[in-house]
Amino acid sequence: MESTLLERELERVRPGVLAIIRASVRDRALAEDLCGEAIRITMERLARQPLDDPQKLEAYVAQTARNLAIAERRKAARQRTMTGEQESLEQHVDELADVAVEAQRRSRAQAIRSVLDELPTPRDRELLVRFYLEDEDRETICQDLGLTTEHFNRVIFRARERFRVLLERRYAARDLLGLFLG
Repeated sequence: MESTLLERELERVRPGVLAIIRASVRDRALAEDLCGEAIRITMERLARQPLDDPQKLEAYVAQTARNLAIAERRKAARQRTMTGEQESLEQHVDELADVAVEAQRRSRAQAIRSVLDELPTPRDRELLVRFYLEDEDRETICQDLGLTTEHFNRVIFRARERFRVLLERRYAARDLLGLFLG
């Protein structure tokens, strides 16, 4: 793969790679560093040995990023030297963080349920819940509701739009960002 083409492709996959790293590394700056490092390593490796299948570039970079995140966690664990009291305190802080994360998750779920309940059309609510929350198969939903695949696509699009409008009406833009990123 040509160098400039490779660079463009790596920039295209950068947001996805960053999301993968941010999922396992809570520190934003560290995630940015690891993302850049994953892309640098990928460029060096591919300069020596091109991929057999260029379609697998995204997966290749993502796996490199995962490996870097794992190595970073291991390095941090090795560098930690704590007394029993420090370990107890850190475990307590971790437990509090887990409680906060769970409370946030419940709050988001309640907000989404509340907006879903506001949808005026029961079919919209049923489609969104079955397809996105319960991960039901599209064909099963179509069969149950007597829809063709093309009609299903139009109906689910409209349901998502109505949901989005209600969500935006209920929450300000900064609240929405906090709701889904926080």
